[in-house]
Amino acid sequence: MAKDTTRRLVEAAFPARRYSTFTHQPADALIEALRREHVSYELLPHRHTETAVAEAEALDVDPHQVAKTLILETPFGYARAVLRAVDRLDLEKTRRALGTPDVELAKEVELVGAYPEFELGAVPPVGGAYDRVLVDERVFDNRFVVFEAGTHDESVRLRAGELLSIAEAEVADLAEDDRTEER
Repeated sequence: MAKDTTRRLVEAAFPARRYSTFTHQPADALIEALRREHVSYELLPHRHTETAVAEAEALDVDPHQVAKTLILETPFGYARAVLRAVDRLDLEKTRRALGTPDVELAKEVELVGAYPEFELGAVPPVGGAYDRVLVDERVFDNRFVVFEAGTHDESVRLRAGELLSIAEAEVADLAEDDRTEER
């Protein structure tokens, strides 16, 4: 669905709350979780971005070090899948990892009320609602990981291993296999 269409649907469903209007900083829930767990992190402001690859470019960081969080609908509620910016989610692998065939990518319009502490499309791997979190094993190919801090113009950098512990995450093979290796 186009971003403009999603924005219009959100504004129609929630007329008092505009698409990007917040009463607090979207990064607050994430930063609170990081501080509570005594995790060292770096907050990185950058220009507004809509994709993890664009985030990497704005920060002048290798996109293999930037993670994106995808929200999944399961019979047990939402789950978060964390992959490198350069990878694509393999739904079959994800279904096996979650132990259910009923897994789909959540639609943005359905997520408006689910994560009010974050900007739409910028949910980080940790903070806010408690969800089951799966982190693709490739995220740990790098010592540090960068991901959105709940907003489209701030990111967080921390040690990849600390992401695993603060998110109480499971490590799984979630990404599509690299097609160039098959040739």
